[in-house]
Amino acid sequence: MSSDVPYVMVALGRSRPASDSDWIDSGLVRHFVRFERAAPSGFRFSSRIFGLGLDSAIVALKVAVLAPRGPYLAANPWVAVALRLLGKRRIAVTGIYAENGSRSFRLLRRFLGDAPVVTLVRHEAESWNAAGGRATPVIYGNTFGYPYPTPPRTDGRISIFIGGSSDRDPAAIDRLEGELRDADSAFDLVIVSKEEPSSWSGQNATVTRTGYVSADEFGRLISLSDVVYLPLSHGHRAAGHMVAVGALEVGVPVVSTDSPAMTGYVDGTVIRTAPSDEKVLPALESVALWGRENRPEVRAEWDAHYSHRAYVERVAAALRQRA
Repeated sequence: MSSDVPYVMVALGRSRPASDSDWIDSGLVRHFVRFERAAPSGFRFSSRIFGLGLDSAIVALKVAVLAPRGPYLAANPWVAVALRLLGKRRIAVTGIYAENGSRSFRLLRRFLGDAPVVTLVRHEAESWNAAGGRATPVIYGNTFGYPYPTPPRTDGRISIFIGGSSDRDPAAIDRLEGELRDADSAFDLVIVSKEEPSSWSGQNATVTRTGYVSADEFGRLISLSDVVYLPLSHGHRAAGHMVAVGALEVGVPVVSTDSPAMTGYVDGTVIRTAPSDEKVLPALESVALWGRENRPEVRAEWDAHYSHRAYVERVAAALRQRA
């Protein structure tokens, strides 16, 4: 596949003019085909498999009807599968999001073959290549437009945010809640998930489970926090990156459990690893207090390395290398 021919990007979700401009300006993409009414979380009728499959089929059919010439850049691996099922061969893909050996991984390998793939974590690329594919890892980046700056808190409380459901480790959350029940300092933990909304208050801490929230509300809640915590399971597929990048965009530092899913993202400053053999709350408190004094610096790191523009540059370089 020649790197001199710009791609038609095939994607799910609403168009964002600034992000589209990044792709066009890179010279990698010349046109977009989208299904703008795709389910934001991928779920339809409580099934992510059904939701992603249906939305991917719809956008692939739009490509067939509109008939733009390839090559195509699928912004989701299941979109690429749908395009292949319609006979489109000249395809590149961003993202795999599947564990080696899983049913999803086997299906993707079967349908995507030797299509060039960009993964968001090194382990996915290594597994893909070992299975006969052609993958290059890049660091994810995005520009969500979350509110920045936000007024600093003056009530002396520290706000911790947990969001995103991919590869979440419930035991890590339970341990944090246990620490909060005995906390000497004042903390507010906000957990966004598909669970029913609930809350409890202890002597010094509060825990609020919001249930499902809109993308705008998700960003607002991150912007109001002092630190974002990623309690990830010990998996190898890409996970936690969208939440981490959204946090950095609003100047909030990130603490993650030690997981291969974050390989290449942890820098020890704006994204750090939680201690695995001791309590996590003191580490979260320390990073939160540091973050309050360094929001502009965290935001600058996002702009330089984790913005959508920076991500597009990395994807373009990876695909040209694989061409």
